[in-house]
Amino acid sequence: MSNEKVETLVVGGGQAGIAMSEHLSNNGIAHLVLERNRIAERWRSERWDSLVANGPAWHDRFPGMEFENFDQEEFASKERVADYFVAYAKMIDAPIRSGVEVQEARKMDDDRVF
Repeated sequence: MSNEKVETLVVGGGQAGIAMSEHLSNNGIAHLVLERNRIAERWRSERWDSLVANGPAWHDRFPGMEFENFDQEEFASKERVADYFVAYAKMIDAPIRSGVEVQEARKMDDDRVF
């Protein structure tokens, strides 16, 4: 097993992790996103089947990408939201590694390093 040094690490490939990845990329900050399952897995398997987004599609979206083939006034289902996150991560070329579980983060000698 080889070691890899990463300056900026994002834990979780859901909505917040994907948004953070986009902001880091837009600011020229190299980073890596780790996701223990697949992108937006919690939306797919750890929510009620009847869950929908908390706002209409035009409101609950990332900048620059609408929900395709979907009435923008409707509330997207959990599966459609998860698929949207996957498509957006692909669109922004987010450096996401799926199947990697973060079990611990420890502070190193330097107060700013984990």
